[in-house]
Amino acid sequence: MVQVRNLLYRRPELYERVYPEPDEATPRLCLRLFERFLGRLPSSILDLGCGTGRDLAALARHAPDCVGVDAEPAMVRYARATRPEVRFEVGDMRSVRLGRTFDAVLCLGSALMYAHTNEDVELSLSTFACHCHDGSLLVLDLRNAVGFLPGGCTFQEHVESAVALDGQQASVVTTHSFDRRTQRMVRRRLWRISGQEPVEDYCEYRLFFPAELAHLLGEHGFEALAMYDNMEMRDTALTGARLYVAARYAVQAQRPA
Repeated sequence: MVQVRNLLYRRPELYERVYPEPDEATPRLCLRLFERFLGRLPSSILDLGCGTGRDLAALARHAPDCVGVDAEPAMVRYARATRPEVRFEVGDMRSVRLGRTFDAVLCLGSALMYAHTNEDVELSLSTFACHCHDGSLLVLDLRNAVGFLPGGCTFQEHVESAVALDGQQASVVTTHSFDRRTQRMVRRRLWRISGQEPVEDYCEYRLFFPAELAHLLGEHGFEALAMYDNMEMRDTALTGARLYVAARYAVQAQRPA
């Protein structure tokens, strides 16, 4: 996995203020995907890259057995403190093994995009498969590489914005660039918070194209059932900024070790 410098990962209490979701749009999308492709609510859910645990806590109202895993200890500490009704663990998506399977496995918020190399991708997908039984549903949410092609969503190389943090105004300057050979997007972000020294963030993200992702999933026993670029689950040309994927695991389809 790539080294990440992200102010919001070190201060998770700020994460939900910068990325608010008062209408629980992501959990509601997951519930619709469960209904369409599982035909029922799952009794158990694993969220890999769970962050602050906000999405999983919302889903835990519908599923009795939920576990969240994140590589950032600060995120897990915050999730445990604010959502004590859900189990959270520190773990690397490439290697964590809980010794059990789940009806649904989630990887939301572009967490899979931190798997840069082909080896990292293979290890991460193996982790998904190891926690699935026959018929388990995998749900992915990540940036849509097709959206950067001509005719896709508007992409901004330079973005300036302002947010309120703890009653203080913060300005954020974000720049994006690409390493096309490795299919990586680089995001640099400069935070200026009143009364504090400027803070620089640096993140790299692996971009995945739909056909590529379907092939990779198939190599690990998953059938890609649907891909959407919108939360309404409308069929489109996949030109939007996000890619929502539903895939079903089949034990007999897993490739030989």
